[in-house]
Amino acid sequence: MRLLTLSRTTFLTLFILLLSACGGSDDQVTTNPNDPVEPEPSELTVSASAGLNVSLDEGSFLLTVPANAVSQSTELTYEKTVLDDANALLNIISDIHVLTPSTVSFSNPITITIQIPDDYQLGGQLFIASQSGDSWTVIENSYVEDGFVSAQVTTLGTYAIIMQRNEAFGDIGPTCDINATEQSVRFIHVADLHARFGYEEQYFSRIKAYYNQALAQTPHTLFTNGGDDYEKGTVAEQLSQGSATEEAIKAMQFDLRVVGNHDYAWGPEKLLSYSQDDSAIVLASNTRYEGEQLQDFAAVGFAKVQVGCVTLGVFGMTSVPWNELDEPIDDEPIPDFIKQFKMSWQWQQIAQSIVSQYQDDVDYMVMLSHLGEGLDIDMATDVTGIDLVLGGHTHGGESYTTLENGSVVIQPDFYAKGITDVTLTFNTQDKTSPTISYSTIETDSVTELDEPTKLAIDEIMGRYAPDADTEIAISENYPGSLELAEITALAAAHSSNITAALLNPELVQTRWTPGTLTQEDFHKAYYVERQPSNTPGFNALYSVTVTGSDLNTMFTSQPDWFLLKPDDIQASSTYQVALFKGAALNPELFFNGVTFSNVEAIDEAWWLLDQYARFRTSQCLYLDTDNQLFSCNEQNNITVWNFDDANNPLTADYGPSVLSYFDPEQTNWGPEETQYNTTQALGISDLSDASSGVMAFSRHAPTEGLLITLNTPANGDYASEGMVSDYTLVMDLYWPEEGRDIYRAVMQANTLDYLTDDADMFIDPSGGYGKSTSDSGYFGDTQPQNWHRVAFVFYTAPSNGVFEVYIDGELAGVKEDGEIDSTWALNSAVLLFTDNNFETEPGYLNALLYAGRAMTRDEIKSMGNAQSKLTFEPATRVLNQTIERHYQAAPEIKPNAWLEQRNKFFNSGTQAVNN
Repeated sequence: MRLLTLSRTTFLTLFILLLSACGGSDDQVTTNPNDPVEPEPSELTVSASAGLNVSLDEGSFLLTVPANAVSQSTELTYEKTVLDDANALLNIISDIHVLTPSTVSFSNPITITIQIPDDYQLGGQLFIASQSGDSWTVIENSYVEDGFVSAQVTTLGTYAIIMQRNEAFGDIGPTCDINATEQSVRFIHVADLHARFGYEEQYFSRIKAYYNQALAQTPHTLFTNGGDDYEKGTVAEQLSQGSATEEAIKAMQFDLRVVGNHDYAWGPEKLLSYSQDDSAIVLASNTRYEGEQLQDFAAVGFAKVQVGCVTLGVFGMTSVPWNELDEPIDDEPIPDFIKQFKMSWQWQQIAQSIVSQYQDDVDYMVMLSHLGEGLDIDMATDVTGIDLVLGGHTHGGESYTTLENGSVVIQPDFYAKGITDVTLTFNTQDKTSPTISYSTIETDSVTELDEPTKLAIDEIMGRYAPDADTEIAISENYPGSLELAEITALAAAHSSNITAALLNPELVQTRWTPGTLTQEDFHKAYYVERQPSNTPGFNALYSVTVTGSDLNTMFTSQPDWFLLKPDDIQASSTYQVALFKGAALNPELFFNGVTFSNVEAIDEAWWLLDQYARFRTSQCLYLDTDNQLFSCNEQNNITVWNFDDANNPLTADYGPSVLSYFDPEQTNWGPEETQYNTTQALGISDLSDASSGVMAFSRHAPTEGLLITLNTPANGDYASEGMVSDYTLVMDLYWPEEGRDIYRAVMQANTLDYLTDDADMFIDPSGGYGKSTSDSGYFGDTQPQNWHRVAFVFYTAPSNGVFEVYIDGELAGVKEDGEIDSTWALNSAVLLFTDNNFETEPGYLNALLYAGRAMTRDEIKSMGNAQSKLTFEPATRVLNQTIERHYQAAPEIKPNAWLEQRNKFFNSGTQAVNN
């Protein structure tokens, strides 16, 4: 990665006419209309013993002289000069304040303080500057606080506020080839990564590998990031208080990135650290840092990047903040994200001033934007000189727009799902109007992984979130949003002293499917978006105190929300009620005439679910029902067949279920057409560990197949009908090359109407297992002439039914559209390798397992890939013991300092959140 150097230079030229063109007369730098006449000079006296502390020009200029700064009383004169055009062109943004005589000096520094003009919008860092002749010199000890700029000096003189825009310079790729007639500049662009590291999918590693490929093809390639690196991704960010995401982004080694609205989430200290990147130039052109150590904020307003023969100018814009209602704040006054970082929302003015200043110094102007597609198009249309916009923020998928003025606006995919690849080919003589080549790539389609990035991501996850994918609890059903709100309310009651809850189910972001649940599943249900920045997430739970009368009013106001309430509500009693943050802080928007007192945060919703889930498992209960976990039940309902005994091939190794030939017409086809021999004798591949005895089954007619008689009790949603609703099938399968291009039946649940009913699970020509319903339901990518351990886990239900497909111990996919109903539930038996339409082919079966329950992901994983022996021993209370161990070692979420301070002063009623 190329070394980038950072320096501070002066913003040279600010054209008043250009500002007028993009913002109207209100945006011009003009004389003060309220004070057009120069005021009379003020005569001041500095006391030797007391000094001087005076406010002048109606409070816009403050002078503080400490005691003993002069040896004797000293006369001073103060005079103000209204800002003129000449000094405005030198970046002076305030009126000019003159203190005479200049011959006076002080033994102790005096403090000059000047108010920032209310209409100042152009970003950049602000300093006090002193005038010498026609030039201005920055006073380096300047600092900004509460709308004023202050500095300490030891002499009198002429002072004003000056704006400087931080700049960065970089060199990308080989130096200019002076003999070349054309040169390409390529951008590999992503945005809105939102902490989607892809611990299992390895999205970051794939994106980096694609960039490496592009760089090898085109040496002048820039790796760019359109902002919003934080939030809504892995739980590791929450457990690390943002550090995991910062480290992952820096491991990517971008060349250029812009600060997005979500990147302010973790407060000033984290943002300062995030801005400091050894590889990337970080851009924040509409952000002004007003902290004490200006050098700590490494984001700049403009970057000049030399890419071979082409000089790029790059600036970056950040969109508005969002509130606790998960809505953008675009009505005036728009607040800053966090303290010490002053934002300007006059994007067009800032862009025009940047273009006006630098367009003669660069060949091509790029806006790295986190404003969204609509504002990007407006900016590129209205601000002459923006050649290319590499965007972010929209979350609407990729798009490419060429405007009438020739500007190009690009919006990439989001959540690390896609990569935008743009190549500009310049004529090196004039470097104008390059030809553009554009394509998008699905991240999943990139097969190569960048090994250093993969190692970095794995290490980050292992350090910050070692239990992210640990089985914490088990869901028996597929809860809808209302049911998830109910579980969340119970979780809040478990961790706090609430006596009631009223939760909006629309704030559930992702439902989990039945089976294993992890921290990541809980976090996906309630992704944390800390809105406003550096406060709890908008779907955090809060506790409020209300009277019983108000509590009843609240229930009536929101009849579609989930309600958890005491049996008997007394009108005059008080109750602690759990609400999501937006409702807790804005009762007037949700509850007619109700007021709250003692509004306090409980915790993030996902964390409450995590703690409650561990408790439920420790009590041997499912998370969503009061049924006992199978891991805590001694009942043996798992049967395994390995087909090693050729004399008794259908006898189970262990378990209550029975395997037989399905032969309703009594033709004795089974023993005649089915072979039992070793893989070597049959001339097929051995298992991964050794040769094995296997079953060679034939092509079956609708009246032929294998029949498992269950001998396991009814369970789940159809238990009252005597059916096994939740169950598991595991098979070691080998399919010959012949017949690969057709569908082959694997399982049929209906053992009565077998002549008219289609099979219920197939393998398709691509090697996926499942069944097509309203949407694709095939998962996996197996190949013929290879052994695979295939597992099906069913949770059938009248609505919200699910099946899962596993290949060699790994989850291949989940069919979760709610269509897996009684069709897939089992009565007393299940058929294998048969179909009413003869969609069957010969194959080989090494082992078979039937469980009269849905096995967990960890249990399936423990069986691994196809081996000579399939073994599974039900582990009594192993899950319970694992959860108890993890419960004791559960990480503690640090308290939010802002929230603790806020709670000290929180009174009844609503409070504005503005940090």
